[in-house]
Amino acid sequence: MNSNVTLTEHRGFRLFSKQEPLSPQQNRILNIFFYSVLAGTFAAMLGIILYYVYAYAALTSGNHAFDWLLGIFSDFVFIMNVSLEESPYLVEDSSYPPIAIAILYPFALICKGVFAKYSDMSLTVDELTSRVILHSEFWISLILFFAICSSLIIITVVGIYRLPQRAAIKTGIIIILSAPFVYTVMRGNTIYFAMIFLLLFFLLYRSENAFLRELGYLCLVIAGLIKIYPLFFGVFLLCKKKIWASLRIGIYTVTIFLLSFLLFRGMDDFLPFFDNLGGFMSNNLRLIAGNNLSITSILYKIFYVFSPAAADSSAFGNINLCLLIIVFLVATVTAIYTRSELARCAIASSIVILIPSISYFYVLIFMLIPFMQFLRSYDDLPKFKQRLYLVLFLFIFFTPFILPKNFIIHSLAVITIFVTECAGVIKNEMISKLRKA
Repeated sequence: MNSNVTLTEHRGFRLFSKQEPLSPQQNRILNIFFYSVLAGTFAAMLGIILYYVYAYAALTSGNHAFDWLLGIFSDFVFIMNVSLEESPYLVEDSSYPPIAIAILYPFALICKGVFAKYSDMSLTVDELTSRVILHSEFWISLILFFAICSSLIIITVVGIYRLPQRAAIKTGIIIILSAPFVYTVMRGNTIYFAMIFLLLFFLLYRSENAFLRELGYLCLVIAGLIKIYPLFFGVFLLCKKKIWASLRIGIYTVTIFLLSFLLFRGMDDFLPFFDNLGGFMSNNLRLIAGNNLSITSILYKIFYVFSPAAADSSAFGNINLCLLIIVFLVATVTAIYTRSELARCAIASSIVILIPSISYFYVLIFMLIPFMQFLRSYDDLPKFKQRLYLVLFLFIFFTPFILPKNFIIHSLAVITIFVTECAGVIKNEMISKLRKA
């Protein structure tokens, strides 16, 4: 039995009828994650109950430090609300791409009457959310959102990695209850759909059927039009020297992106979108926040410790830009060059998480891809990587670690995986080949 099932072996929807049993070691690792996630979710539920009791007690004494709790589900409410507007960029100053907004429009229609009820009030997003969640229409929309997205992700993962029934059930529960997915549902962020389309790309892009392959490329494009950085997974085509396919993806991306503005007010929304996006990405309060996982945020915090003025200087901007360029180039070269599916998955997922200047906890859902490859290739990994990745993925998936609202250690975990894989590719593949030559 070949335990190292790679993404490049897949051939489309036929995989749903094919199963590849897990080895005893792989089953052991899956069980460790399964029971850890269950225990973590139970502990998190107890912690959340106590947290809410404490927050209510604080509120009754006049302390408003916990008002941020009103913002749970705020991404979902905000995007649904702006999807009903004629122009989400001129009216609500949205920084979400058109497709990321339009994709929640069917859910927003369920709550259309609810939003109309509060349309004449001047409310912040959190205040609007605290009112909308009191209506049954909101919960119908949210449950549909959760059920549809979770089901598609689980079914696609099972298809990609050829999981047998029992392993598929455990994997599905891990996905639903792991910290990144719990946080994504709490926020109701459309990154869920970016993940779905990215997984569909993996399922289809190696199909023998030309139509399914092209459909897979379009899925990658849509993932990138929801959250641009998943386009980096195009390295899975570049490593196979599929240059024309990569160029088509670029053409599709630019064309569909421009056409997507027709969903609202056309090109009148084009410049306002980029103005809003620029304001969002350059907000220093977001850079200093402990819930930002990006490289830029970590560097900003380091600068800020020594001198707040230096953190806001042009020197920081220049150093940050150089660092991001270096990281991106190293990632691109190593991801294209490597023969390891785990390395390519880990590097690409890390780029999606670390490169955006504003990168919140929900982006960690992309670590599901290297985790699944880690599980499937576990038997072939060196001992140090087996132990290291076991600890790091357990930490990333452990739900109670959401509660502190500080995710610097999560950033360091992702950076550790990224550096480990890049260094491994450079040392064991690139330098080794040069020595042999």
